[in-house]
Amino acid sequence: MKKHLLPFITISFLLLSTSLFAQDPATENLSKDELKLLKLEEKVTRIEAKIVATEAKIAQADSLINIGFEMANEANSEMKVIEGEEKIFVKENNLERKTLLKKLKKADEEDEKAFETELKTLEKEYTTQLKAFDKRFSAEEKKLTKAKSNNDKGKEKLKQYNPKLKEYQKQLELAKEALEEFKAEKDM
Repeated sequence: MKKHLLPFITISFLLLSTSLFAQDPATENLSKDELKLLKLEEKVTRIEAKIVATEAKIAQADSLINIGFEMANEANSEMKVIEGEEKIFVKENNLERKTLLKKLKKADEEDEKAFETELKTLEKEYTTQLKAFDKRFSAEEKKLTKAKSNNDKGKEKLKQYNPKLKEYQKQLELAKEALEEFKAEKDM
């Protein structure tokens, strides 16, 4: 949070200092050439501040994209783990169920009730465990959705700020050229 405030603080300070300097009574005694030089230098400073702020926004967008990518990788790998665990559980449960059914067929009336109770318990456990897998899977799907959202936001910000950065860089180049031409012309 503090890293993102630095460019804004810098811009505010620059704007405040230039406005205070412009109100300074000493500037009233400056010649037209000196005032023009001052304005050209202030323009370069303002554009540089805009570039710093835009670069900070681009860095933030890159960060969102990276976070989205990491979250997506993490969610995908966790989903694979959950799927693997679920397959193993289902396979073991089916095997245990088949074993109980075989025993139930061979059992007499007294043992039948015990095996039926075991089957009901196994089915309850099966249902409970599948719900738990579904919950974990849903949580990872939410994480994937958030990752995609972060990625989309980051790309959108890059589309927005990359052209602005190029524009500001052109403006800075032109402002520096104008400043250098003026300095060369007036031989200051």
